[in-house]
Amino acid sequence: MQPKITAMLIMSRERRLPLLEALETGGFDVLPVCDCNEARRMLETEPAVQVVVTDARLHDGDWRRVCEIVERGRRRIEVVVCSCLGDPKLWLDVLEQGGYDVLVEPFEHEEVRRIVEAAAGRSLMRSTAQALNHKRNAARAAVA
Repeated sequence: MQPKITAMLIMSRERRLPLLEALETGGFDVLPVCDCNEARRMLETEPAVQVVVTDARLHDGDWRRVCEIVERGRRRIEVVVCSCLGDPKLWLDVLEQGGYDVLVEPFEHEEVRRIVEAAAGRSLMRSTAQALNHKRNAARAAVA
Protein backbone atom coordinates (compact mmCIF):
# COMPACT_ATOMS: atom_id res chain seq x y z
CA MET A 1 0.00 0.00 0.00
CA GLN A 2 1.34 3.41 -1.00
CA PRO A 3 1.67 6.13 1.63
CA LYS A 4 -0.94 8.84 1.42
CA ILE A 5 0.10 11.92 -0.53
CA THR A 6 -0.03 15.24 1.28
CA ALA A 7 -0.64 18.33 -0.83
CA MET A 8 -0.51 21.92 0.33
CA LEU A 9 -3.19 24.01 -1.38
CA ILE A 10 -2.34 27.72 -1.52
CA MET A 11 -5.47 29.55 -2.57
CA SER A 12 -7.84 32.11 -1.09
CA ARG A 13 -10.79 30.74 0.85
CA GLU A 14 -13.16 32.24 -1.72
CA ARG A 15 -11.61 30.30 -4.63
CA ARG A 16 -10.39 27.03 -3.13
CA LEU A 17 -13.58 24.96 -2.67
CA PRO A 18 -13.71 23.29 -6.14
CA LEU A 19 -10.03 22.34 -6.05
CA LEU A 20 -10.15 21.31 -2.40
CA GLU A 21 -13.03 18.99 -3.27
CA ALA A 22 -11.12 17.53 -6.24
CA LEU A 23 -8.03 16.89 -4.09
CA GLU A 24 -9.97 15.31 -1.25
CA THR A 25 -11.99 13.17 -3.69
CA GLY A 26 -8.64 12.03 -5.14
CA GLY A 27 -7.71 10.67 -1.73
CA PHE A 28 -5.06 13.24 -0.84
CA ASP A 29 -4.42 14.77 2.56
CA VAL A 30 -4.77 18.51 2.01
CA LEU A 31 -3.25 21.35 4.00
CA PRO A 32 -5.10 24.48 2.87
CA VAL A 33 -3.40 27.86 3.32
CA CYS A 34 -4.36 31.28 1.99
CA ASP A 35 -1.15 33.02 0.99
CA CYS A 36 2.61 32.87 0.49
CA ASN A 37 3.51 33.87 4.04
CA GLU A 38 1.29 31.19 5.57
CA ALA A 39 2.69 28.64 3.10
CA ARG A 40 6.28 29.54 4.03
CA ARG A 41 5.55 29.12 7.75
CA MET A 42 3.74 25.82 7.19
CA LEU A 43 6.47 24.40 4.93
CA GLU A 44 9.07 25.14 7.61
CA THR A 45 7.23 22.90 10.10
CA GLU A 46 5.26 20.37 8.02
CA PRO A 47 7.54 17.54 6.87
CA ALA A 48 4.88 15.49 5.08
CA VAL A 49 4.15 17.78 2.09
CA GLN A 50 5.06 16.22 -1.28
CA VAL A 51 3.23 18.61 -3.61
CA VAL A 52 2.29 22.29 -3.48
CA VAL A 53 -0.75 23.31 -5.52
CA THR A 54 -0.98 27.09 -5.80
CA ASP A 55 -3.16 29.67 -7.43
CA ALA A 56 -1.32 31.67 -10.10
CA ARG A 57 -2.13 34.89 -8.23
CA LEU A 58 -2.28 35.36 -4.49
CA HIS A 59 -2.94 38.50 -2.48
CA ASP A 60 0.69 38.58 -1.22
CA GLY A 61 2.50 37.25 -4.28
CA ASP A 62 2.14 34.78 -7.09
CA TRP A 63 3.24 31.33 -8.20
CA ARG A 64 6.81 32.57 -8.74
CA ARG A 65 7.09 33.55 -5.09
CA VAL A 66 5.74 30.14 -4.09
CA CYS A 67 8.42 28.47 -6.24
CA GLU A 68 11.07 30.61 -4.53
CA ILE A 69 9.76 29.63 -1.09
CA VAL A 70 9.80 25.95 -2.01
CA GLU A 71 13.26 26.24 -3.57
CA ARG A 72 14.70 27.76 -0.39
CA GLY A 73 13.59 24.71 1.58
CA ARG A 74 15.78 21.66 1.88
CA ARG A 75 13.22 19.20 0.56
CA ARG A 76 12.32 18.65 -3.07
CA ILE A 77 8.65 19.53 -3.45
CA GLU A 78 6.93 19.87 -6.82
CA VAL A 79 4.76 22.93 -7.51
CA VAL A 80 1.57 22.77 -9.57
CA VAL A 81 0.09 26.12 -10.61
CA CYS A 82 -3.66 26.71 -11.04
CA SER A 83 -5.12 29.19 -13.48
CA CYS A 84 -8.54 30.22 -14.71
CA LEU A 85 -7.10 30.54 -18.24
CA GLY A 86 -5.37 27.96 -20.40
CA ASP A 87 -2.37 30.16 -21.24
CA PRO A 88 0.53 28.46 -23.08
CA LYS A 89 2.89 31.26 -21.99
CA LEU A 90 2.03 30.61 -18.32
CA TRP A 91 2.64 26.88 -18.80
CA LEU A 92 6.05 27.56 -20.38
CA ASP A 93 6.96 30.07 -17.65
CA VAL A 94 6.00 27.56 -14.94
CA LEU A 95 8.12 24.80 -16.48
CA GLU A 96 11.08 27.15 -17.03
CA GLN A 97 10.93 28.28 -13.38
CA GLY A 98 10.99 24.67 -12.12
CA GLY A 99 7.26 24.16 -11.60
CA TYR A 100 5.73 20.80 -12.43
CA ASP A 101 2.54 21.62 -14.39
CA VAL A 102 -0.51 23.87 -14.70
CA LEU A 103 -4.09 22.94 -13.83
CA VAL A 104 -6.78 24.94 -15.62
CA GLU A 105 -10.29 25.63 -14.34
CA PRO A 106 -12.76 24.01 -14.30
CA PHE A 107 -10.83 21.38 -12.37
CA GLU A 108 -11.61 17.86 -13.55
CA HIS A 109 -11.17 15.47 -10.64
CA GLU A 110 -9.37 12.79 -12.65
CA GLU A 111 -6.93 15.30 -14.15
CA VAL A 112 -6.20 16.78 -10.70
CA ARG A 113 -5.57 13.29 -9.30
CA ARG A 114 -3.31 12.30 -12.21
CA ILE A 115 -1.17 15.45 -12.06
CA VAL A 116 -0.82 15.49 -8.27
CA GLU A 117 0.11 11.79 -8.15
CA ALA A 118 2.72 12.27 -10.88
CA ALA A 119 4.13 15.36 -9.15
CA ALA A 120 4.31 13.49 -5.84
CA GLY A 121 6.13 10.62 -7.55
CA ARG A 122 8.68 13.01 -9.00
CA SER A 123 9.06 14.72 -5.62
CA LEU A 124 9.76 11.35 -3.99
CA MET A 125 12.36 10.45 -6.64
CA ARG A 126 14.12 13.80 -6.26
CA SER A 127 14.10 13.53 -2.45
CA THR A 128 15.49 10.00 -2.59
CA ALA A 129 18.23 11.06 -5.00
CA GLN A 130 19.10 14.00 -2.75
CA ALA A 131 19.32 11.72 0.32
CA LEU A 132 21.51 9.20 -1.51
CA ASN A 133 23.80 11.95 -2.76
CA HIS A 134 24.08 13.36 0.76
CA LYS A 135 24.99 9.90 2.17
CA ARG A 136 27.53 9.35 -0.61
CA ASN A 137 29.17 12.72 0.09
CA ALA A 138 29.21 12.04 3.85
CA ALA A 139 30.87 8.66 3.26
CA ARG A 140 33.50 10.25 1.00
CA ALA A 141 34.21 12.93 3.62
CA ALA A 142 34.57 10.28 6.34
CA VAL A 143 37.10 8.33 4.23
CA ALA A 144 39.11 11.42 3.28
